[in-house]
Amino acid sequence: MTTAPLTAAFPGIQRVEADGVPVLIAPREGNTTGGIIFRVGSADETLATSGITHLVEHLALQSQVLSDAHVNGQTRPDVTVFHATGSEDEVVRYLNDVCSALRDGLPLDRLETEMEILRSEASLRNPGYVGRMHLERHGAQGYGVRALGERGLDRLTAREVETWATTRFTRQNAIAWFSSDTVPSALDLRLPEGSRMPLPPVTKVLSGTPAFLTGLRDGIAVDAIVRRTGIESVVTGVIEQALHRDLRRDTDIASQIHAEHERLDDDHVRVTITVHAAEGRHEATAGGLTDVLGRLRFHVSDDDLAAARALRLEELAEWAAAPEAAVLPSIAHQTLTGRLVEEPAEVRARIEAATADSVRELIAAIWSEALWFGPRELRSIGATPAPEHSLTRVNGTACPRLDDPSVSLVIGDDGVSLVAGDAAVTVLFSEVALLETVPDGARALTGHDGFRVELEPTLYQGLGPDLIARIDTKVPQDVVVHLPAREADEIPVPRDPGPANRAGRSDLRRRARKVVATIVLVPVTLIAIMVVGIGIGAGIEKLTGTSVPVGVGLAPLAVLAAMSIVRSRHGKEKNQ
Repeated sequence: MTTAPLTAAFPGIQRVEADGVPVLIAPREGNTTGGIIFRVGSADETLATSGITHLVEHLALQSQVLSDAHVNGQTRPDVTVFHATGSEDEVVRYLNDVCSALRDGLPLDRLETEMEILRSEASLRNPGYVGRMHLERHGAQGYGVRALGERGLDRLTAREVETWATTRFTRQNAIAWFSSDTVPSALDLRLPEGSRMPLPPVTKVLSGTPAFLTGLRDGIAVDAIVRRTGIESVVTGVIEQALHRDLRRDTDIASQIHAEHERLDDDHVRVTITVHAAEGRHEATAGGLTDVLGRLRFHVSDDDLAAARALRLEELAEWAAAPEAAVLPSIAHQTLTGRLVEEPAEVRARIEAATADSVRELIAAIWSEALWFGPRELRSIGATPAPEHSLTRVNGTACPRLDDPSVSLVIGDDGVSLVAGDAAVTVLFSEVALLETVPDGARALTGHDGFRVELEPTLYQGLGPDLIARIDTKVPQDVVVHLPAREADEIPVPRDPGPANRAGRSDLRRRARKVVATIVLVPVTLIAIMVVGIGIGAGIEKLTGTSVPVGVGLAPLAVLAAMSIVRSRHGKEKNQ
């Protein structure tokens, strides 16, 4: 086993190999810490397989026994991490058990149990405003998948899980670390053969920025993805300095302020700015952030720049002075994801070289690429609403909504559209990320762009089995989730038409009943008058011997009586 310093910046960190897996080692006092990272995460999944990495992580930990060691597994967007802290023997046993499960076979007999556990966890997890912004920017793919929950847990098979484990959790796709000056002889990191997986793609479905979302009530947030320049830490520092002064120190508008950056790959950096409003200051918070960020595009004060530099240099000094074993997880992550491990001197030089002009340029790029999420519209700053409708609609069979005929589902040969007036939400069959089905015939299609169309046969006229079957044949089976049957009260019914319509329908029924009654009453009245007349005539003839046509004489009276009935029952209704 050969050893070599990882970098001149950290001469105490050695890079070695164990069973073909790179291992970073550095000694430390006290408990031993060790871990292994795999270059696979939630952003590598599709919506139809979402949750599969988390499921593998859970299954790989099933053989762990109770001990005093602190052990954990974590699935992130770009990596999956297993780590432990305890005695050297405990950490070795933990890593050996994880690798054994991944190498020799996961306990797939526990598949349904673990899936149910993860579904329960997911039901309690709220992606929040960050997830909403990621979904809006990336769609139901890549870094946006996580916002929709682990939907694949309802369709994954044992074969799919096994294949995912043996192709992603491999020795070529892993790196380990151990807080020791040597690799323990008992450490067994044998893993399946494979290849290094590329970083998740940075997808984008959001067209036209700056854009805004509304509905966030307790503050305002900004999400932007910009080209990497190397001075992102200084820029977020300047933003925090300006926001703290304007929104906290001078006005008490904000309760919390955060400006952060995350490197996604060699070219892209995500910048997230969040301002939580003080009680009752929600509207002021939105205006405050737009004012500060807008101003920084044109002017960065020397004081803010100096303060941001000083803060970042202090953080760098702390990081460089930390025990080398303490930075092993961070350096392992950087190494696995192909990011150059920079020496502190290089980082320092870049921080000190940041100028007001370079900071302004990056803030202008953040403004240009921003997706805002706040309590109200932001058209006044030149932002446009994030798209709520598709740019296209399909042609095909229209199924009007029973309780609102102005809304229709259109089932075409190439997709499905929900149409209301001039607006439509469309999912093309070629772009389906997930098709959810239930036994009662309902369907829901989600497109890669994040748009979703629900098809409920109980709500749409003509949405019968034939149309549902047509949809099923158009969608690949590997994106289909078969959900369990719903309870009767879970199946939607047309909405109540409301008091006004109910009154109208009741009035129509009342009028109809009156018409029917009149149709019956008029001829009965005529017959009664004629019978009376004939009876009178017969009586006169019997007494006098003379025939008198009284019935005919009463005919005009019968007609007048019938007209009177009609006027009394219906004459006023024209004015009601």
